[in-house]
Order: sequence, then structure tokens, then C-alpha cells
Amino acid sequence: MRRIGIGVVGCGGIARSHAAALKRLEQEGECTVVGCADLAPDKAKGLAEQFEIPNWYADARQLVEHPEVEAITVCTNPPFHVPATMMATALGKHTIVEKPMTMDLAEADRAIEATRKANVRFGVIFMRRFWPGAQRAHRAIQEGKLGSRLILGDCILKWSRQPAYYKDPWRGMWEGEYGAALVNQAVHALDMFLWLMAPAGQLETVYGKWANLTHPYIEAEDNAVAALRWSNGALGVLSMSISTHPQLGARITATGDNGATVSVTEHPEGRFGLNDIWTVPGEEEAMRQLYEQEQAEAQDHFKPFPIAHYWQLQDFVRAVREGRDPLVTGEEGRRSIELIEAIRLSTDTGAEVKLPLRTSAWTPPPWRDGGRPKK
Repeated sequence: MRRIGIGVVGCGGIARSHAAALKRLEQEGECTVVGCADLAPDKAKGLAEQFEIPNWYADARQLVEHPEVEAITVCTNPPFHVPATMMATALGKHTIVEKPMTMDLAEADRAIEATRKANVRFGVIFMRRFWPGAQRAHRAIQEGKLGSRLILGDCILKWSRQPAYYKDPWRGMWEGEYGAALVNQAVHALDMFLWLMAPAGQLETVYGKWANLTHPYIEAEDNAVAALRWSNGALGVLSMSISTHPQLGARITATGDNGATVSVTEHPEGRFGLNDIWTVPGEEEAMRQLYEQEQAEAQDHFKPFPIAHYWQLQDFVRAVREGRDPLVTGEEGRRSIELIEAIRLSTDTGAEVKLPLRTSAWTPPPWRDGGRPKK
């Protein structure tokens, strides 16, 4: 098996999950972690020392240009995801970026087109798709166990973020993070929602509202709701908040025209998603028993980091080796940002937004005090 040389761009908090996952893959002979890079040299050096990575740089280009690097994983702040991808693509290197890939649809399309033309692999981190429960629900839908068509879906996320979470000055800011709860926390659930509901066809209309109700020290949203309609007529509901009790979680459900419903529930945040609702005819009792078994086992796997990243990065490394697309491509990563864009446009206009969207027409509002919010 040929090892894939890989580098880590951006050495902040999430890079540790990537590095831990990649070092496990290295031990298994899948890849070699060549180096890491960060504009802050102490961060790059620290990550390299913690995970015994042989090379570290304060310039990402030096890492990407290393002859042993075939691919990079991008763990920077969101505004640098696409620039890093374009740099790697120009050098013939493969890229997987943390979510969101961007919040500019035109920029997303440029990255997707560039990577396709260069015949390099391009992926976006949505590691929750790799949970066994998520894979099981997706497979049941694809196999038609919910009937001939999906008719209803809902995506409910109730998490909590306290002031300490926003100690990094870019968090919750339009310029530094492209927003707050929708692009950082809820985007995971939105991705899974759209992935499970994909057999319903093209998402056609979105009517939504977002607001900042309990986090006055950030610029962007902490609550949002939306009503959705797909091209086959299926309806969907989204409700998300980071203003609730921290032990609440998230649940995505899909219902088909035979009345069957399946769910993926993450309760509380950070636990593997389980199938607590499963009404596929003939499978109810077996799945109830499996749910109870996995719920007990989940106590030993409370935090899916870095194991879920390991599963997704393993898929990416193998995609590079095999010359195929990873499970979560750039096109897949674009879907959730299009939905977020639609919710924001709908909030501004007070009208239903029709999809697909080709460009980003929404612009962040000026902060009400005329400047940066006070913490």
C-alpha cells in the first residue's frame, strides 16, 4: 500500500483532532505526516512537538511545496480555506478543508472548478456522516425502506455556547468566521439533513429567519428557523439554537410515504449519533435493541474526536490513493452554505428564496453600534 504524504495547514484547536487522526493512519501505513504550518510559529512548533511531526513552517507554501506532500488538510479560520485550496491545487496537491469551505458561493464554485480541472481530490470535513448510525440511516433511505419517496424531514439542534467560547476574537464575527451558529455549529446538522434528504431532489425554496437573542458580544446569529421544500414536494423544518441548556442535543429525521421514519440523534452534543427513531416495517424491534446497545456503548465514546475525523480522513487518503472522489466532495460541502445563504437572504427580504443560488447576494449587516461589539 502506497503511503500518502500529507501536511496540516493551520495549527489551532481543531488541528489536534486532524493530527491525532493522521498519526493513527500513519501507524497503520496509510499516510505519512510530513509537516504542519501556521502563521504563528509557536503554534506550528507546538503541534509538531506534540504529535512528533518532523517539519514545521510559518509559511504554508513551504509546506505545500515540500516534495513529499501530496495532500493537505486545512484547519485555518474559514476565510483561508479556499485560498489554501487554490494554492495547493495550483501545485497539483489534493485538499480537504474544515467546514465551512467558504460562505461565498462564487468562491466555492471557483475552487470546485479548479480542483476538477486539475484532477485533484477536494473534500470538506463533515465527519458526522461517518457515524455508524448516520451511515445506517442513509443506507435505509437509499434502499427505499422509507417508501417510494421522502415526504418530510426535520433538523432540530439545541446546543449551548458560553462567553468563554468566544475568547478568540474572530469567533462569531462576520469577517473572521462568516457568522456564528449557522456556519460553525449547525452546519454539521444541516449537512447531514441535506445528505439524508437528497432523494427528495433539488432543494427548491427556503423561508427562514435568524437572530441574535442571547449573545450580544458577537456580531452574528445564535438562533435560526426555516421552512424548506424539495423538488419532489417534500417539506422540511429547521430549528437551531446555541442559547439552550448544554445537555440538549440535535436530531435529524426523515419520513417516507410509507410512514416510516428514521433519525440520527446526537444527545448530548459530542456523543455519537444514534438511531433513536426507527419505524421501518419489520425492523422496529431489532433496531430498538441495537439502539439500547449502542447507547450503552456510547458511554465509552462520548466525544467523537478524533475517531470520526479518523474515519473521514481515512476515506480522503484512500480517495487520493485510488484516484476517486472522497465521500464529502466540494460540491457536497457547497450545499449547506447555499442553505445558510438562503436563510440569510430570506431574513433580509422577508420572502421565500428560490434555489439554486449561483452567487452570494447577501452581505453582513453593519453592527448596530457602528463597530466591533463589546465583550
